[in-house]
Amino acid sequence: MFYIVEEESKLQSIENLVRLGCYVNVVSTNDLYHPKLTSSIAVYIRLLKSDYGYIIPIDHPEGLNVDKERVYQLLLKANTLYTLNKKELLYHFNLQEAIDISLLYAMTKYDKLEYTKENSSLNYFYNKFQKHKEVNKLIPISKLYEANENIYKQIKPVLNIAIPNGFDFYNKTATNVFYLLEHGGLGVYYDEFNKIFTPRNPLYNTDNNTVLTSYNLYNATSRPTNAFNSVNFAAIPKTPEHRKTFRPTGDYFVEFDFDGYHLRLLCEQIGYKLTEASAHKQLATQYFNKEHITEEEYDQAKQINFHAIYGKIPEKYAFLEIFTRIDDYIKELWKRYKDDGEVLAPISGKPFTSSLKGMNPQKLMNYVMQSLETSRNINILKAVFKYLQGKKSKAVLYTYDSILFDFSKEDGKDLLNDLEQILSENGKYPVKFKFSKNLVL
Repeated sequence: MFYIVEEESKLQSIENLVRLGCYVNVVSTNDLYHPKLTSSIAVYIRLLKSDYGYIIPIDHPEGLNVDKERVYQLLLKANTLYTLNKKELLYHFNLQEAIDISLLYAMTKYDKLEYTKENSSLNYFYNKFQKHKEVNKLIPISKLYEANENIYKQIKPVLNIAIPNGFDFYNKTATNVFYLLEHGGLGVYYDEFNKIFTPRNPLYNTDNNTVLTSYNLYNATSRPTNAFNSVNFAAIPKTPEHRKTFRPTGDYFVEFDFDGYHLRLLCEQIGYKLTEASAHKQLATQYFNKEHITEEEYDQAKQINFHAIYGKIPEKYAFLEIFTRIDDYIKELWKRYKDDGEVLAPISGKPFTSSLKGMNPQKLMNYVMQSLETSRNINILKAVFKYLQGKKSKAVLYTYDSILFDFSKEDGKDLLNDLEQILSENGKYPVKFKFSKNLVL
C-alpha cells in the first residue's frame, strides 16, 4: 500500500519533502497508558502540502519495520514540525523544535482543542483487548493510518493560527520542565494506593511501586492541572488515610512551601515592599494595629489577603497603601486590556486578549497573577533540574505554591540548603520545608 513507507527509497523521497513542513503523530503501544510506559510502534507523517499522509512502521507485526533512529533523523530534517502534544512526543523523539498544536489552540482560543481519535475498528480492539499492554500492535496498520488521517482532518485548521506572544516559553521551556517532572514519579504502597484512590487501571501509570503523573498545560491561565488515570495529583486529599499510601523511593519526602506566594508576587508587581518575615503577619499588624498577632488574627489576615489577591478589596481596609496600589494595578491592567486589546503576562509574555469570554477587571488580574506564578515556577524548576543532574534526589510533584522532592541522604544536607536558595531566589521569595516518610507533612 502506497501510504505505508518501509523502503529506504521511499524514506528518502519523504525526507526531501519533510523539509517543507509536516505534522507528526507517534503511534504508541497503548493510548491509555502513561507515555513513559509505552514504546513507539509507528509514526504518522502528513506533509503540509499533501492531500494524504504516510505511516512508517517501527515495531508493528504487519510492517517491514524501519529503525527508530532512521525515523528520528528523517524528522529532524523538518523546518516546521507540528504535533498534537509535544510533551508526549518527547517520550518517543527528542524533537525540541516541534510546535504543539493543542498548546497553540489553548493560547489563542483559551479553550481545549477538541477532536476524537476513535473509530469503529479501534473501539473494537480496545473493548475486546482492553487489558493488553500492546493493543495497538493488534490493530491493522491500515486502521491506525485511518485513525490518524481522521485526526488530522479535524485539527488541520489550527495549523493556520499565527504563533502568539509567549508561545516559545511554554512550547519549549514549560514542556521540557513538566516532561522532566513527570519522569520522577511518586513512590507508593501499591495495594494501599489502589484501594484508596481506585484508579481506572493501576497498570496504566504504575511501575515498580512508582505512580506516574501527567501535567496538562492547555489551560486558559497556563496554570497546569495534574490528573491521570482517574487520580487528581494536584489535589491529593489531606487525610492521613490518603497520604500514607505514598512513600519516598529515596529516604524522605521534602516539601518546600513558598511563604505568602501570591501575595509576594502581587506586591512585586505593585512595588510594595515586604520583608522576609511572614507576609500575612506583616499585613496583619496593619489590620489589627498591633505587633503580636494571635492565631485567630493570622487566619483572618490570610482570608483578607486571599480576597484582595482576587480583586475583592475589603472596604474596611481600602485606605491602606497596599490596597490602593492593588486597586490602581487592577485599573491599569483593565485600561491596557481595553485600549490595546490585550495584556501580556510578566516573564512569559503570554497574551490575554479580547478572545477571553466573560472578562472583567478582577478576573483579568487573577489570570495575570496565576500566569506569573506559573511562569516563575517554570523557571525555578528549570534551575532545579539543572542543579539535580547527577544526583539521586529528584523533584516529583508541583502544586502551585509548593514543590515536593524525593530526597536521598547520599546527596548530603547541603542539597536542601542549595534548593532553598534556588527556590527563594536567595531570600526574595522565602520558603520553608517539611520532611516525612510519607505525605503526611
